[in-house]
Amino acid sequence: MADEILEQNGSEDMDDDLIVLEDENGECIRFQFLEMVNVDEKPYAVLMPLDDEDDEGGVVIVEIVDLGKDSEHYDAVTDEVLLDRIFDKFREEYSEQYDFE
Repeated sequence: MADEILEQNGSEDMDDDLIVLEDENGECIRFQFLEMVNVDEKPYAVLMPLDDEDDEGGVVIVEIVDLGKDSEHYDAVTDEVLLDRIFDKFREEYSEQYDFE
């Protein structure tokens, strides 16, 4: 499951991949962009929340929707089966870069 990620190996600067998204209440939430994973020919972003003290190392997965002209939108993935498939592929492709429990 997506809450299995604990830490990233290496010492990359987290500010390089900072994404700020607005939630349904209009509040801005900061995320570190970890990786992009393609499943069923669709791109998904795996994001690590930076502002949530209650979070225990879990990730957020969003679909990247291309709006054209260098613009994109992020849609929340709510289907649990799809989330598991995306996270499994993420774990498979990036097992050497991240520590999973």
